[in-house]
Amino acid sequence: MKEVITANDPRIQRLNILADDITNKCQKLREEYHPLLGGKRFMTDAMLATLLGVSRRTTQDYRDKGYIPYYRLDGKILYAEEDIEVFLQSNYRPKFNH
Repeated sequence: MKEVITANDPRIQRLNILADDITNKCQKLREEYHPLLGGKRFMTDAMLATLLGVSRRTTQDYRDKGYIPYYRLDGKILYAEEDIEVFLQSNYRPKFNH
């Protein structure tokens, strides 16, 4: 006689947990996906502030001081991800070993 597997079976419960996890990861990926435009990916001022853990006023200071290049489109500020990577690399300081 063949075994009958029900929804209460631990294997089915584990499968449901894994399916929920995959669904959540797909949702997160969909929310965070930014398609390429001309081979570049862009982020908004708010996204950059969150990424760097600074205020939007600080990102404005970076723009005003010429630290980071940006695009202004009808009042909206955009940054190319590659420009932010260059900015971060140029400000990298290794830790000191005493």
